[in-house]
Amino acid sequence: MKTLIGAAALLFSISANAAWLNTTGTITNLTTYSNTETVLVALSNVGSDISACSDKTTFAISKSISPEARARMYSMLLAAQASGRPVVVSYSDTGGCEPWGTNQNVFRQIVRLR
Repeated sequence: MKTLIGAAALLFSISANAAWLNTTGTITNLTTYSNTETVLVALSNVGSDISACSDKTTFAISKSISPEARARMYSMLLAAQASGRPVVVSYSDTGGCEPWGTNQNVFRQIVRLR
């Protein structure tokens, strides 16, 4: 029983340390790929380095989220790019990397846009 409680406490302490990072910038490049259903976004501010992700300059709208959510995010990015307004991109500080090809940890995965 003590082992179970200890394991649960460890699990909660690990997940409690995860946080979202925010990066604000104007869109310098917006690229869509039909074969991967991934949208790549580059901002004027490259944001924080996430050691688990190999690409340090690009964010991704994941192919793993629903098509509706991807479409909403893409629409927000297009509007921001067309108007020149900055966006706030939120991403995980502990991994959350989008795969590309055979590499599992490439782009920082966008979890929220503002």
